[in-house]
Parts: sequence; structure tokens; C-alpha cells
Amino acid sequence: MIFLLKYFLVSHIFFGLLGIIFFYAVLISGIKQINFQKIKFFRRSALFGFLSFVLSWLTGGYYYVLYYGAAVKPTIIAGKYPWAHSIFMEIKEHIFLFLPFAALVITLMFYLFWDNLNQNPKIKNSVIALSAIVVIIGTIIALMGIIISGAVR
Repeated sequence: MIFLLKYFLVSHIFFGLLGIIFFYAVLISGIKQINFQKIKFFRRSALFGFLSFVLSWLTGGYYYVLYYGAAVKPTIIAGKYPWAHSIFMEIKEHIFLFLPFAALVITLMFYLFWDNLNQNPKIKNSVIALSAIVVIIGTIIALMGIIISGAVR
């Protein structure tokens, strides 16, 4: 594998984990605070988390199209654990599409509806719940990536 492809694979993993970390910060800070008081923190965390997911999406897609489909996927399917691709990669490919859009919704809520978040507990709880969903799904996708990587060896 050439350096550029290794760079995209590592970037895909790094940006995905970074996105999870940013939304975990949003989640925990939202739970701890009665009101969303630190507007800059929430806006920046959500924006950086969203951008991290988009970058993970792009770098992972580039790696998948240029290398994974032609070199890694056949190795997994021919190996001892073909189900690693058949089950986990297929699930991962489709569920991950949800993350950047959910992250965008959270980010837009902090930028466009900041006042409503503090005044309406239902909206605040919805943003916290969506942040929890993003963190949980992101973590599950990361674990699936570990399973898929283990099937290559």
C-alpha cells in the first residue's frame, strides 16, 4: 500500500474518533449544565465534530474506492472471517452515512436556535439525545472497524 493510501486510512480513523470525542464533549457538557451557557464551547465542539465526521467520510471513501474494494475486501472474503465484511462492513457503510447529517443538525441547532435551547427543555433534551445517538453510533462503527481490520490478518 502506498503512503497516500495509508495516510487516508489513518486520517479516516483519526477524524472519526475525533468526531466522537467532540460530540462526547457536547453530550457530557449538555448533561452537566442546567442551561447551555457556554455558547462558544458548544458551537465549536459541534462544528469541529461535524467537520471531523465529514473529513472521515471523505478520506474513508477515497481509501475504500482506491484500495479497500480491490485489495482488502477480497482478502477478507477469502480468509477465515468472510462475515467480517459481509456483516460489519455493510452495516458500517450504511449507518455511517447518518452521522455527518445528525452532526450537522446538532451544529445548526447551536448556531441558529441557541435561545430556544435555553428556553425550551424539550429542544435541549432532543439535542442531548441526538448527541448521545451520534456518540453511540460512532463508537459502534469504530468497533466494527476494529473487527474488520482484525479479519484482514
